[in-house]
Amino acid sequence: MCLKNHLFNSINALFSSKAFLTKGSLMFNKTNPIKRLNFVLIATICVGEALIMLTLPFFGELSTLASGALDVALLTLITIPIVKWVVTMPMKKYLQNFESAKHTIAIREDQMLSALNALAKAKDNDTGDHIMRTQQYVGLLANRLKSMGHHTETLTEEHIERLVKVAPLHDLGKVGIPDQILNKKERFTEEERDLVYSHPMIGESILIASQSEEIEMELISTAIKVTGGHHEKWDGSGYPRNLQGENIPIEARIMAIADVFDALVSDRPYKKGWTVEDACIEITSNSGAAFDPIVVEAFIAERQSFELIAISIK
Repeated sequence: MCLKNHLFNSINALFSSKAFLTKGSLMFNKTNPIKRLNFVLIATICVGEALIMLTLPFFGELSTLASGALDVALLTLITIPIVKWVVTMPMKKYLQNFESAKHTIAIREDQMLSALNALAKAKDNDTGDHIMRTQQYVGLLANRLKSMGHHTETLTEEHIERLVKVAPLHDLGKVGIPDQILNKKERFTEEERDLVYSHPMIGESILIASQSEEIEMELISTAIKVTGGHHEKWDGSGYPRNLQGENIPIEARIMAIADVFDALVSDRPYKKGWTVEDACIEITSNSGAAFDPIVVEAFIAERQSFELIAISIK
């Protein structure tokens, strides 16, 4: 109950912060600094020049050079204080509020992520190490794909960081599966298999419920792609939606290989862990079937790093 309350409190607080940021963004857009600066400069120059034209006769006869220099000096004395008062100071305040709101959101997102991670861990005794390994695998694959020139618009540094953060939520939906089924050593019945196959949709539903109708949080949006799609297969034979090829989010395609590799090399109630060599053969042999060939290429390039992580985190 405490975990549930903490989760809901974190989500509610995040919504409040996100709403503040959106409100601040709208205010910021309405007072676009470039438009405001242009308007203020034009208005100030027009008014300033009119005042200068009225003022210049008091200085007597002046040469063209002196008249120009005086004109510039007076216009500067008029323009700078007005621009500072009307444009610079308000924009500085808006920017400070904007950055403060972003910082608050980041904190709230981390709090909510911690609550969701705790919820996911509660269903699997091995989740701690599994999470650490898969997070690192996901980071390796995403960065390798980026360095290979694939999905560079999506796999920005910021998005990869976000993807690594939400990787532990890929099996969040297992909270809806009874322990006796998850820990069963024998083969699943058809009914039990269908129930296990429902966990991506359960996890996705939990994450969707944590979103605001007005505001789509990028962190949760990424988590939804990972959670709902990491059991889809490149050839369309996966679940829960039988998505195929590029229709599967790249985040889910990355998570799929990270998750399968770790599942293969790890001990489970129903099997002993495979060798890294056998796991690599299984993944590469399923390139173009279960897995995106491009992500398999990235996996092959990072094989040594995968092996080091599998050995070191147990």
